[in-house]
Amino acid sequence: MRQKPLKFAISSAIALVWAALCTMLAVPWARASSIQLPSGYVLWVIVGIALLPGDLMCAMFFSNLFNAKMHAIATPCREPVSVLICARNEQNCIFQTIRQVVQQDYDGRIDLLCVDNASSDGTRTEIQRAIRVLSSRRRSIRLLICNTPGKAYALNAGLAEIQTRYFITVDADTLLDKKAICKIMRRITSSGAGCVAGNLLVKDAASLTQKMQIYDYLISIAAVKRFQGSYASTLVAQGAFSAYETQAVRDAGGWRQCARADLYALATGPQFAI
Repeated sequence: MRQKPLKFAISSAIALVWAALCTMLAVPWARASSIQLPSGYVLWVIVGIALLPGDLMCAMFFSNLFNAKMHAIATPCREPVSVLICARNEQNCIFQTIRQVVQQDYDGRIDLLCVDNASSDGTRTEIQRAIRVLSSRRRSIRLLICNTPGKAYALNAGLAEIQTRYFITVDADTLLDKKAICKIMRRITSSGAGCVAGNLLVKDAASLTQKMQIYDYLISIAAVKRFQGSYASTLVAQGAFSAYETQAVRDAGGWRQCARADLYALATGPQFAI
């Protein structure tokens, strides 16, 4: 950990040099633009849209470059874990998502808690079908009902039923890599962290919006989470695939509903978690 502050300082210094260079190049353009536009507006555009984001992206890029190699964790993990899946009108993908969890290459017991969040389609029927077809001694599946629309309400309903030390949230449209749970459980049990964020990719991107989402994930999740995680300061663990210490989440009061119920699932295509 001694090298971490040094790497942060070096990447920040490089970013400041980059910002100074960009400022020098922007001055002539700012002066020329101020003839036609208000000076305050020109300053806001250059600093707020170009210089400041550029400085932050530069610091993040070099920090991730310096911290590119993550310590591999080879210690076996057989800790029982709960997987919380909240679904609202997800009849077309929920069964496949559950099957991906059941088929995980993980030696520990997995308890799936599937919360039907006031669905109006066949989501509940698909969960019940998964219970009949996919349940086993080491892969239990339970159906929970939350009649109040809103993902936070569904998550809290599942949280109240969790009996394991750790749990994992998986979105109903997220497909897990074969070793996804093994990797994330090794990380959270060995690090002592309260939560660990997984890595997400867009699967089978077809439309322009879905292809744009690939770059959004690379920047907002992969790059930013690596940057924050390098200094043990991750701010957000995405709900699509993250692991949590159960008691830590309960001590924090669970989740709060911060968006309309019909807006909480914004992904435009199926996700692939590793």
